[in-house]
Amino acid sequence: MSDLELDTETPADAPLLEESERQHEPIPAEDEAPPRILKAARWQVKTPKTAVRMYAFLEFLIVASGMMLMVPVYRLIEDTVCHVYYQDDSLDLIDEMKCKKDEIQAQMAYLLGWLGLFHSILSLLTTFPFGLLADKIGRKPTMMLAYGGMTLSPISGPLLLGVAQHALRKNPYLLMTGSLFLLIGGGIPVVLAMLFAMAADVSSEKDKAASFLQLTFGATAGGLAGPLLTGFLMEKYGPWIPVIASCASFPVILLLFCFIPETLQVDRTKKMSDNDVSIKQQIVTNLADLKDALGLLKNPSIPLVLLTFLFQAARFTAYTSTIVQYVSTHFGWRLAETTFLLSPFGLLNLTVLAVLPKISDILMSPRFGYTSFNKDLFLTRTSTILLFVGAMIEGFSHNIFFFVIGLFVETFGAAASPLARATITHYVEPEFVSRLYALVSTSEIIGSFIAGPVLAWCFDQGMKRKGIWIGLPWFYIALLSLLTWIGLIFVRPPPAKKSSAEQDGEEEPMNPHED
Repeated sequence: MSDLELDTETPADAPLLEESERQHEPIPAEDEAPPRILKAARWQVKTPKTAVRMYAFLEFLIVASGMMLMVPVYRLIEDTVCHVYYQDDSLDLIDEMKCKKDEIQAQMAYLLGWLGLFHSILSLLTTFPFGLLADKIGRKPTMMLAYGGMTLSPISGPLLLGVAQHALRKNPYLLMTGSLFLLIGGGIPVVLAMLFAMAADVSSEKDKAASFLQLTFGATAGGLAGPLLTGFLMEKYGPWIPVIASCASFPVILLLFCFIPETLQVDRTKKMSDNDVSIKQQIVTNLADLKDALGLLKNPSIPLVLLTFLFQAARFTAYTSTIVQYVSTHFGWRLAETTFLLSPFGLLNLTVLAVLPKISDILMSPRFGYTSFNKDLFLTRTSTILLFVGAMIEGFSHNIFFFVIGLFVETFGAAASPLARATITHYVEPEFVSRLYALVSTSEIIGSFIAGPVLAWCFDQGMKRKGIWIGLPWFYIALLSLLTWIGLIFVRPPPAKKSSAEQDGEEEPMNPHED
């Protein structure tokens, strides 16, 4: 069995499932339970398969609506900074191409960098406690609470940009207040986590990985459709129409929540005091898990693989916000036009994720003879070096043609993070995987401190120094990718594990490096 299948507890790993596992299902035994019917109201979905499809559709809508806001809000922020620079007190939008001056773009880069960092810090503070709450009161109420806060957060940005323009021109960092709505439910990280938790609740062990795959494709498709639709609307109607369209989808999504049932069986007969004691016990347990997770760092290979996640935030920021501003500033594109550039690469990314299982099968075939661990590590190293090569091409590119070539190369390495997650899973027993993932999440959040602010500084320095320095943001990403690849070179296989099943001469599915 492929080791990539071990990492089904996280959404990022779902695309890496073995093709044979997804296409060929075992014949049910005679005593196997019939298909489960969910406990649901008349108007709610009742079968696990239908429920998973609904979750995937919700993922598509949530991600698409969120992505529709990104570029229009960037345009409105740019216009606000532009008004300050030109000392223009009018409420009309300034022509976008007049806002491409270095001073304006530098200020905007720093603003976006600090906004992203503040958002990450609040995500760190809220994701854990609301995840804990979901285990007590249920997935659905936690998700609806988080979605309420999530809708207020993006709405607050355009609302401030439209209503409180004069106040923002005096202090644009007032936009940070929008992130405070994460305190209501935890925002989109909690919403998406709850959807995957609900998919896990309704899926059998055999079907869980395939369910995660459906949700991952829904999210990826939303990330492709959202920017593409935004580009068409912005080109024709300006930034406010896609903002309104995105906000109009929020009540529709909230209505769809009514059609999904609660999947966690909560004992509501317990007294509040009993719940309070249980929560305290869970907090103590999770703190103990964190301590144990830090103990995993004693194996030098684990922190070396964690470099991938430490630098993940920088790559995400670079290829979502920095790239939009970079292409618009240095190649003279309007922000709406950048969405047309990036959308095909979203489709390519989806294709790469889809073919990875086949590549996995080929590497583990008798012709190549890779073990599960060696195959995962090889793919992680290959993806990381492709990220390095792509970023270097982008850094040296002074025209859009070569920059697109760099993007093309980089997209083939975009699966580095889920591949690294599959690799690192080999080092722990199944019962310790949650602790390991807590360590992974902590690494990703710590990495946010070397993401937005540093990329903003690189962008600013590139505009000041000109010449080859213009590509400094991409050289920074290339450096992080190179350091990650060097670390992966020194990763060594985990020690062999023995189980009772092996002693009885049976195949042990949770021991992939014995494949």
